Amino acid sequence: MEDSRTTAARAHFDGWSATYETGPGARRLQEVQTAAVASLALTSDDVLLDLACGTGAAVRQAALTVRRAVGFDLSPAMIAQARELAASNADVEFREGDVSGPLPFSDGEFTAIVCTTAFHHFPEPLDTLAEMFRVTAPHGRVVIADANRRHPAVFAADIALKRLQRSHFGFRSPAQLMRDLSAVGFARASVVTIWGRAYAFVRAEKSG
Repeated sequence: MEDSRTTAARAHFDGWSATYETGPGARRLQEVQTAAVASLALTSDDVLLDLACGTGAAVRQAALTVRRAVGFDLSPAMIAQARELAASNADVEFREGDVSGPLPFSDGEFTAIVCTTAFHHFPEPLDTLAEMFRVTAPHGRVVIADANRRHPAVFAADIALKRLQRSHFGFRSPAQLMRDLSAVGFARASVVTIWGRAYAFVRAEKSG
């Protein structure tokens, strides 16, 4: 049976899809997506997965560089928008699905994975990280970008969102996320913060 938070997340993002790239907050979303993709230092040999890709802005951006770019999202409406916006680009692919279970990709299929402003919606974070590790190729890297729970304002928002937004599982501190990445097998975890440490980019690699 599907987790009720997953059902709530699908409804939440379906409703947001039409204004995801144009409404309030869109500029900041684009800013962190651009920074997260940049931190992967993508090359023309890379194959990218954007986990919880929304309407695919980061996928379209990365497709200008990488060999192949794939977006994966829970929301059918987000995926429909993403496919429409990338209709002229043959090097991108969008798949609909739930991160709570096994990802529909092969072992080591991707050399780079990005996930921006979405990890707090994942109801089984360690299971999802383990799947991210499985589909990452040796020497591949992952960047998870999200609000930093150690920041006082984010801590307060986290408490409120857990009460008010059914799809909100919880923000994590960068230290916790780095420990979780290490626990599933990733190495060389590091963090960079912006906005007065309220938002963090956590990067890790898969050893060869």
